[in-house]
Amino acid sequence: MLFDFIIGESKERMLVGESYRADTEFDRIVTTIRAFDSGGYDFAPIIVRGLEFERNVPLERSAQTKSLNEGSVIIDRASYESYSWPEIDRCDFSVLTRAASYLHPDAKFVIFSHDGILENTIGIVGYEQLCLMLYEDEPLAREIFAQVGARVLSYYETSLEYDEIGAVLLNDDWGFNTQTMISPKSLRTYVFPWYKKIVDMVHKKGKYAILHSCGKFDAILDDIIDDMGFDGRHSYEDNILPVEKAYEALHGKIAVLGGIDVDFMVRSRPEDIYLRSTKMLERAKARGGYALGSGNSIPDFIPDDHYRALLRAALDWDQQRGSK
Repeated sequence: MLFDFIIGESKERMLVGESYRADTEFDRIVTTIRAFDSGGYDFAPIIVRGLEFERNVPLERSAQTKSLNEGSVIIDRASYESYSWPEIDRCDFSVLTRAASYLHPDAKFVIFSHDGILENTIGIVGYEQLCLMLYEDEPLAREIFAQVGARVLSYYETSLEYDEIGAVLLNDDWGFNTQTMISPKSLRTYVFPWYKKIVDMVHKKGKYAILHSCGKFDAILDDIIDDMGFDGRHSYEDNILPVEKAYEALHGKIAVLGGIDVDFMVRSRPEDIYLRSTKMLERAKARGGYALGSGNSIPDFIPDDHYRALLRAALDWDQQRGSK
């Protein structure tokens, strides 16, 4: 079984060949469906546009870096009162039904949102400004989190009305390499209660809730598994916790998804990527709870033959199992 969140444009071109289309938003959706099917995945990720939170986008930005302080729109009570919040009626969820006709009969959509609750709050307030606001104007920070959380909840609640959805991916980066982005206490106060509601909603529909979140997560692991109740977690980095160690610690508690470190996939030889992928599949063979994929995504700077090595490991594994 394979799991990846985002595949870059050049990789989608590699997977679909001459059928690649991206002239319209619907073309892009269909291309992604075809790319994931060609790669051997049993799902396709999808986003319904419309719930984008307005930010101040700099006219000039380095192609190499992005500041968590740029884009700040809400800095005080007055700017909060004048902010134009996106509403769910801007989202056309009928695209899920239209696009489903392109899915493999055995595949489903995994829906994700335009950033998560913490990411969107940081996006419209700014990281440093949010940290200050949590101390200097906590009621305002609480209201902003509530405005964002209610809209993200509504987005997933509406999407769950569609049978084409097999699982939801709650994508929200909560950590740096060394710690959480805001304190675990603040996450538990302003962010996690919304996700607990969403995960409960997902489970009542008989579907799976997957967390995609980068960064160090040991301080909030019990929240992820026991309190919010996620079924699977995605995004692993070797410099935080290699996927092999993560699987040994987490199997039986939560599914481990992906994990073949992106930097490893860039710098290693294809045969080493194939070997590590195969060993990971072998490790999980008797215990389950694992799907092979990258630690984060498949960006275009990963060489094509390196990505193909990961896919080939999954294909060979499936064929080997099928022959027994």
